[in-house]
Amino acid sequence: MAAEAVDVTLRTADDLPGDWWDSSPEALSLYGTLFLNGAIAGARLRDRPLAADMMARATRAADRLGGDANEMWTAFGPTNVEIHRLALAIEFEDVQLAADIAPGVRPTRDLPVERRARARLDVARAYGEAGRTDDAADHLKRAFRTAPEQIRAHESARDLARRLHKRTGRRDVRELALDIGAFE
Repeated sequence: MAAEAVDVTLRTADDLPGDWWDSSPEALSLYGTLFLNGAIAGARLRDRPLAADMMARATRAADRLGGDANEMWTAFGPTNVEIHRLALAIEFEDVQLAADIAPGVRPTRDLPVERRARARLDVARAYGEAGRTDDAADHLKRAFRTAPEQIRAHESARDLARRLHKRTGRRDVRELALDIGAFE
């Protein structure tokens, strides 16, 4: 599936007129989102150069856009690029890099609620992998408060909640793990 996503990303980009992506905020957002998704697919293939190239293209589009926007419901911009940079570090199991990126990921209310929740979940995952249990628990709680149903649907959230519960005696972490469905 990841290979197909990479193929679609590359074929779509190749089929676009050369300067199309830079023709409007909508085009920049669509182009950048295409490459953010391709970068994640590249990471799932464990292809660092491919993922890095796709992130570079998305970054150029975000830089050109100049700020966060929700053109064509993409939530694309520098913040979403940084969220994906964190997701790539997690995907590649670069624990220290993920922990270094995490403090800079600050999803604003301008982003759709599902992007904010997912960003907070990834920050929690980064801190959890780095052994920063309290930070991980606090960010997982924020993710859950942001979009409870979405967080319940993520196996990574349930897995993180189980691991955090084992590491700490905090009552709020146990309650969170129960709320997320980590013990079902």
